Amino acid sequence: MRREKLTALLMAVLLLVSAGCSSSGLKDRETDKDSQTTDDGAGKREDGDSFGGDSAGVPAEADQDQPPETGGDEEALDPEMVDRAKYNIYVEMNNKIVDVLDTLYSYYEVVEYAEEFALLPDSQYTYKYNISPYNTDLLDDAQYVASLEPAYETLDELTLQILLPMRSLMDAFSDIYHDYDYAADQYAKPKEYHKAIQGNAAVFEELAYQYMDAVEALSMERVEADEQQMRDDGRLLAYGFSHSITVVKKILNECYSQEVDDYNLLELDLEPIRPLYQELLDTIAAYKTAAEDSNQLMAESMTADGAYHYGTQMDRMVQALEYMINQVEDQYLASEPGHTYLGSLLFVNEVLSDCIDQYNSSSFVS
Repeated sequence: MRREKLTALLMAVLLLVSAGCSSSGLKDRETDKDSQTTDDGAGKREDGDSFGGDSAGVPAEADQDQPPETGGDEEALDPEMVDRAKYNIYVEMNNKIVDVLDTLYSYYEVVEYAEEFALLPDSQYTYKYNISPYNTDLLDDAQYVASLEPAYETLDELTLQILLPMRSLMDAFSDIYHDYDYAADQYAKPKEYHKAIQGNAAVFEELAYQYMDAVEALSMERVEADEQQMRDDGRLLAYGFSHSITVVKKILNECYSQEVDDYNLLELDLEPIRPLYQELLDTIAAYKTAAEDSNQLMAESMTADGAYHYGTQMDRMVQALEYMINQVEDQYLASEPGHTYLGSLLFVNEVLSDCIDQYNSSSFVS
């Protein structure tokens, strides 16, 4: 079990482009090709740490063996709609995978990682620590869209591979959560739950990291394409805000690629970080220059006060990173790891998440 990666995993913020279309919209479209169930939010970014929530806008049931019959009307599906739905559902899957991994690691904080069930004698937690119940409807949606065109190749295959172990774990955790007499008969029921968890933990963990890597790569591709379109359209303010978020995400990814978190922050190699940090400064400087142009403000339907406000949010990211870099340069941690303080990676993620929320609520998002 890669427990040492948990801290970085839970801190990781995934920047994604969401178009707000679910598989329920596709199924509606198949039954009535004149209806178009879309909730268009093109250009939005999503925070990948949405733990514990049920998936939104998904059908209550789906056939686990095959996609619903289309009545020969498959051509009625708009390829762009399918693409949006698949992407959004795979994003939701990514977030749910992070959640299930968190629960899995919590389980092994109390139970030995071994074939036979046994409680850890030195655990500071009790059985059922941080265990949550799960709704598996999202898995049905993911299985449904994985067979649709356009193909996502790697993600389609990974989705189909991870469904069974992921569902087994989610069902087992739900059973544990709802078991209020688990200590009866010398933990007879927990021993049964453990078989399902232990039998799927390793394969799920391996597929989970592959899945997150694949979604991360796809999300960055889409963000880059969207940002290039912003530049082509002359939307310099939208580009500046979006790209500043992208650069901070790249900085965090570099930290995690070095397997650095707040507990070993002083080991961070700053050489790959410095050019990205300078790119962030240059991006924000260009944004502020554009924000001083009244014609540019008018072209993007932005007030001077609004542009100034978003600029201050970007400055917060700079400040958070500056303090983090200073700690590494000085080889001195300003506070105890594990707490959100100015200079910590946790704080950088918190500020980044705030900026994502600000961006999604801005007029930049059409």
